[in-house]
Amino acid sequence: MLVQSASAADSSSDVTVSGDGPYSDLEVTVSQTRNLVNQVVKVSWKGGAPTVSDTTYAANYLQIMQCWGDARGGPDPEQCQFGGSSALGAGAGSQAAGAYTNTRQLSYGGLKDPAQELPPASGTGISYVPFRSVTGDVITKGNWNEFYDVNTSNEVPYARTGPDGSGEVYFEAQTGLEAPGLGCGEVPAGASGATAGRKCWLVVVPRGENEVDGSAYTARSSGLLESSPLSASNWKHRLVVPLGFEPMGRFCPIGADERGTLGNEIVAEVVTRWQPALCQSAGRTIYGYAQVTDDTARAKLVSGSPGLVFLGRPATGDQVPAGQRPVYAPVALSGLTLGFFVESQAGFNAPAAVKARDGARLTSLNLTARLVAKLLTESYQDGNSRLAPSTQANPFNLATDPEFLKYNPGYKDLSFGGSLGDALVPEALADATWELWNWVRQDPAAREFLSGAADNTGRYGDPAFSGMKVNPHYKDMELPREEYPKSDPFCQQFQDHPDHPLCIQDKHPYATDLHSAARAAARGDTLARTNWDNTATPPGYKKNPPQPAGKRAVLALTDTATAARYGLVTARLQNAAGRFVAPDTRGLLAGRAAMKASGVSGVEVADPANRNRDAYPLTLLTYAATVPEKLTAQEGRDYAALLKYAAGDGQRPGVASGTLPEGYAPLPADVRGRTRAAAEAIVSRAGAPASSPPADGVTNGGSGTASGGSGDTGGVAAAGSGGAGPGGGAGASGGQAGASGTGGTGASPSAAASGGTPSGSPSTAPAAASASDGPLLRTPDWALGAVRYALLIALVTGLAAAVCGPLLPRALPRLAAALADRRTRGKSAAGEGR
Repeated sequence: MLVQSASAADSSSDVTVSGDGPYSDLEVTVSQTRNLVNQVVKVSWKGGAPTVSDTTYAANYLQIMQCWGDARGGPDPEQCQFGGSSALGAGAGSQAAGAYTNTRQLSYGGLKDPAQELPPASGTGISYVPFRSVTGDVITKGNWNEFYDVNTSNEVPYARTGPDGSGEVYFEAQTGLEAPGLGCGEVPAGASGATAGRKCWLVVVPRGENEVDGSAYTARSSGLLESSPLSASNWKHRLVVPLGFEPMGRFCPIGADERGTLGNEIVAEVVTRWQPALCQSAGRTIYGYAQVTDDTARAKLVSGSPGLVFLGRPATGDQVPAGQRPVYAPVALSGLTLGFFVESQAGFNAPAAVKARDGARLTSLNLTARLVAKLLTESYQDGNSRLAPSTQANPFNLATDPEFLKYNPGYKDLSFGGSLGDALVPEALADATWELWNWVRQDPAAREFLSGAADNTGRYGDPAFSGMKVNPHYKDMELPREEYPKSDPFCQQFQDHPDHPLCIQDKHPYATDLHSAARAAARGDTLARTNWDNTATPPGYKKNPPQPAGKRAVLALTDTATAARYGLVTARLQNAAGRFVAPDTRGLLAGRAAMKASGVSGVEVADPANRNRDAYPLTLLTYAATVPEKLTAQEGRDYAALLKYAAGDGQRPGVASGTLPEGYAPLPADVRGRTRAAAEAIVSRAGAPASSPPADGVTNGGSGTASGGSGDTGGVAAAGSGGAGPGGGAGASGGQAGASGTGGTGASPSAAASGGTPSGSPSTAPAAASASDGPLLRTPDWALGAVRYALLIALVTGLAAAVCGPLLPRALPRLAAALADRRTRGKSAAGEGR
């Protein structure tokens, strides 16, 4: 029976359901059940019987899955996505479970379910619960299929109940994009203006101490429950919760006017949340959105056909053609963060009290700029390879680093195997990345470490630390910069496939973007490809499955809104005042208050040297920008309407369309006033005669990920992010389409002043008079040099692929590192670094 909590009637949508029969004391609460997208929701419970063993899943646990179904009473077992995890065997990691407990199999040898009518057996004599997809396909055999597998299924086959009868897990709600066999959120073909998509169900099957035939689990030879949760006698005790999804596809009226926008990923969550409300408002204008890099957005801004772009830092004075006056309007306040999903894992000699917490999610992480520098420079052995000579004298990972344990004593006695040596990072260039490296650069301890000093020596070292040194391939790296390099060329050799070494891009690959990094971390997925598959054509390393429940430990560089979407806990970072501050609303508002003028009217930028005690150091204020004189009067009115919405109802926190997603802080009143003033300026100046004709340039912002566009959207889907079918995973990068080729840099750490004031801010000096009347975006010499080298590398790579492909994994890191180094040094020499 479904029991709705009191809070489910107000603005939230948490729902509580109660068990029946032997589970009548069990109450399960789902934190959000309406307005869902692909996100993580918290599933918590109380009143359960404690899981029998802390080292196995013998009895008394929950099994959780997502299903589709149109019946009012909930789905049938055939409509549920379950069984993919059985590809790794029963149990979770080293914690054993009964042989069929995470399968669709109904044949249990001598164990029979008297309530179960067995479907026709396969050729091997085994009966399975068929999977019936929303598309009408029926798969009668096996535990996984073309609709889901171990890398894509969101099932939670084992959820442990603690000694007090409570527990919690974070469950990924999947839309039809991630789970095409369920179709959650889909809208019938041809429909428009839908306010909700296809609903789905969250199903919880409690497991007690008795088997399907009534016998005790202890009577089994294994001492474990054996049967599937889809078996009739287990299924009858299920708890079901309806899940309401935001509509995918055409939620905007067909034929409405459309205005394109493009911009960085930091604003993606809020812009896609606003889109449905804006196109249903009085203006009924569709605002398309394409996710591109900040550099591409700046190029579009000064191209002569600006539209409306979203970016973190303004165009510099030498980029803006004479006569153009860009307008910048703040629209979103958020932050860059290290999100994490780490479960307690006691070391061999840990005290009993620590072992009793095994599998519990850890909720605290403090990081200094030096610790972040260690994570992002392959300086831990587990962030590189334990065989790499460059880091053999360094700690394995955070949990073995005395500096980390000094600030995180709760991690003492924990052991994470080969995890927590690095963080998932995006491949694309970004202003947010520049801000992170600028924060690292302004920290004297981090600068000292990057210059080559051991962490137990020097002015900022501590004798109690390990003597860890930066990976020499990163020593004196140019900072700040707009990318996360992977510079160590070490590759591990294997005797059985000597021509295919294991290199950094397989062992520690890039995520496509911040979104795919966060989603991967939420699934316990490192995106690594280390399993050699000699049967593939050609042979190669295949993707690792997600880490098992209770053994997950993943860090991801992401933004605060995406971290909230995927239920990641966010690290507290040490600011210039020496305090560890979380990226919550208070920290973000204080971070905004600590910003400094950029030199461009109306634009503020982060000041990591500011000693505001409450300021989160990686606070980000994202701006909408355009050049009004390059717009028609109607375009100006439409874009101004978007900005007025952003400064009004768009700052109201919530989960429904049109609201401000969690992870953004509402803009302060004075900042909203600047946004409204910018909107008025756009209206008053749009349609005015241009001082010079538009020039051919970047008019479409390059390719990239997109939403909107004729009303076709369901959110921003990262190109190459996978997750839509078996093997898709969570998005290891295969390249960033439409990314501008500009890099970021500034002074090197060794050259930076020892004080706290950051340097390398954008130059805003007026540009020299141009010989051209057109607003051409000049390409600096360093970029032309980089292009020449890029073409050369492409040619060499093509030849090498044909002649000596197996050697490329070792060569490419060196080529990439050399190109990045030339780019950053060239920009510094030309004085064009931001």
